[in-house]
Amino acid sequence: MHAHGVSALFRNAGIGGLLFALVACAPARVERQRFFWPPGQDDAKIEYINFYQVDQDLRRDENRWLDEMIFGREEATASFKQPQAIAAAAAGRIFVSDVGLSRVLVYDMAQRKVRKLTRREGGDSLDFDRSVSGLAVTANGSILASLATGGEIGLFGPDEVLQRTFGKGQLQRPVGLAVDETRRRIYVADSGAHRLVLFDLDGEFVGYWGERGGENGRFNFPLDVDVDERGQVFVLDAMNARIQVFDAQGTFLRSFGERGTAVGSFMIPKSLAVSPQGHVYVTDSLGHKVVVFDREGQFLLAFGGRAAAVEGVQPGGFSLPEGIAVDGSSTIWVVDSFNRMFHQFQYLDAAYLAKNPILPGQAFIPPQLLPGQGSPGPAISPSDDASAR
Repeated sequence: MHAHGVSALFRNAGIGGLLFALVACAPARVERQRFFWPPGQDDAKIEYINFYQVDQDLRRDENRWLDEMIFGREEATASFKQPQAIAAAAAGRIFVSDVGLSRVLVYDMAQRKVRKLTRREGGDSLDFDRSVSGLAVTANGSILASLATGGEIGLFGPDEVLQRTFGKGQLQRPVGLAVDETRRRIYVADSGAHRLVLFDLDGEFVGYWGERGGENGRFNFPLDVDVDERGQVFVLDAMNARIQVFDAQGTFLRSFGERGTAVGSFMIPKSLAVSPQGHVYVTDSLGHKVVVFDREGQFLLAFGGRAAAVEGVQPGGFSLPEGIAVDGSSTIWVVDSFNRMFHQFQYLDAAYLAKNPILPGQAFIPPQLLPGQGSPGPAISPSDDASAR
């Protein structure tokens, strides 16, 4: 489906994401219960898949997350202290940096194991004395890690072992990263220098775009960057509360977003990711939500709302979300920083629905959202103007 068709579907949905508080009174069990935004199954766009907080979560049964949200879970040692950045690789490897524990964890979904990036093959895990504030994965499975306080980038091979570092002297405080394989470029958002720094795939310095300011093409603490299949570069210009878009030559094309609490705005944006469909996902840390735009900047949907894990994990609920990544299968990965976990969502594209059709009775709607049951209403919903587009 083309991006403009998807945009129309989002607009016709007419509502944003809902934060659903699960209660202990669950509906009758069906073969498989699924959770969608918007709620129900008639106009669903995004499905909640799973959450990952401890090693055992990789071995959870398919529908076990719902049971754990409703009935609680056994005590276990959390994997994270302060998770921040996230990246997704082929073959089900998810990389999550933890600035509180100074390490990068590898969640291997295929092998159902958790390990750490290492300094040498067969050696001890690599404990970073410099915060890893950004992660990206190349086509061959190598991992790039921004070493923010060290002012350089670490390159790990597909075997997850450190090969070398680069960028020393060209970077002040690197944060978000993106790789453009077609044009053989690495983009680094440098929040310390308020610019976007370019390297080739060998780590050689190419140049930079921008300087500090509020005009088009200038930045004020850029935090993240991503590239779409056209080569357009999306930069999260955090303190200017906008996303700026450039072509591959660095020419400014457009900007969108604004600071605030209105629909389609964000309070403290922290990370962005561009999906294969051209959807732009932005985490709003202070708003505890994810805001979704099309590549032209039109608001599509928002999901989330504040939720503390001590009260039970709530699908779509966050407490200070940070990093976000979207893989080639349109799976959405979101770091839920204060809740010390990350979540897995799925955009319902044609390929996914062909393998996972929504069957009658599968859509789980908590009782308090049913008609006549005292629905709490949406945590985030579009304005009348946005609904009518």
